[in-house]
Amino acid sequence: MNRLGSTILLAVLLLAAKSASAQDFKQYVGKSTCEPGVQSEFSDFSLRLDKTQQFDLVSRHWDKAQVVFIVRAKAATRCGVISDTIQITGEKTFAGGKHFEFRCFDAQAPTDVVVGMILRKYGNVALATAVEAWRIDLKEQKFVKTNHKVVCSADGWDGEDTGSDMIDEAKKYAAHGKPGQFGSESK
Repeated sequence: MNRLGSTILLAVLLLAAKSASAQDFKQYVGKSTCEPGVQSEFSDFSLRLDKTQQFDLVSRHWDKAQVVFIVRAKAATRCGVISDTIQITGEKTFAGGKHFEFRCFDAQAPTDVVVGMILRKYGNVALATAVEAWRIDLKEQKFVKTNHKVVCSADGWDGEDTGSDMIDEAKKYAAHGKPGQFGSESK
């Protein structure tokens, strides 16, 4: 019996370890970004989503998952509260092909902030149509899946921090009337 119990415990632990990279990150909505289950050994990054409400988008990835969180900053701490999340799972996430891009344009909602899931190799910066896309409902602090054609650019967010946010950027590229062109760096 003791041997059987050890075998069962080992099987449960192996199954738990295997599923950790494919977990559903929705379980962390309402919790801190400092929770152990949302920590990644790989580097993460964040973008200022809405400076007036102190919301950021935080992207983290693991071997078989990439996740984007809408996070409300908490005063005097680096941890924020997760409002919503989207994720990509599978063998070819991040550098292998599937990944999120944050400069996306939906012609039917030109001033909305949109996140797209793209299939392309790392380093390719050509405009691409998103395979899946989500607009961000700022009032509800949620990702809302869209079925419209969404175009994304891999143009960077380089340069000095001007204090602007993704809302400002969405308004800028909607104003110039060239869907899919995100600024002077786009061709």
